[in-house]
Amino acid sequence: MNINKKSLLVVAHGSRKKISNIEIHQLANNISMKLQTFSIVEACFLEIAEPSIPQGIESCVRQGASEVLILPYFLAAGRHVIEDIPNIVEEEKTKYPDISITSLPYFGSSPVIVDILKTLAENNS
Repeated sequence: MNINKKSLLVVAHGSRKKISNIEIHQLANNISMKLQTFSIVEACFLEIAEPSIPQGIESCVRQGASEVLILPYFLAAGRHVIEDIPNIVEEEKTKYPDISITSLPYFGSSPVIVDILKTLAENNS
């Protein structure tokens, strides 16, 4: 295993609409192309779609990740962000004691969201 092989796992809710799930995979691919910091960038889903969070973590580990950073792609701190995702991540940590698995702050908590919304509003008014 490569000691410094970092992975980023983008976690979205999951949708019954296949195109919505494809968008998340495309997002992960775009992140991968822009960030050389991560050897592995993948998408997974909390529910409805696959891969699931456990499957996503397993995929990163199988590819030799020494560190898995979980990025919840959610706008607000609802139950999924506060309870569901952390509970799943904690359970997965017990399966991989030699791998660093860490949750990052959820997407909507970033201060740059205001700038993104400002840009969208100004460019479309």
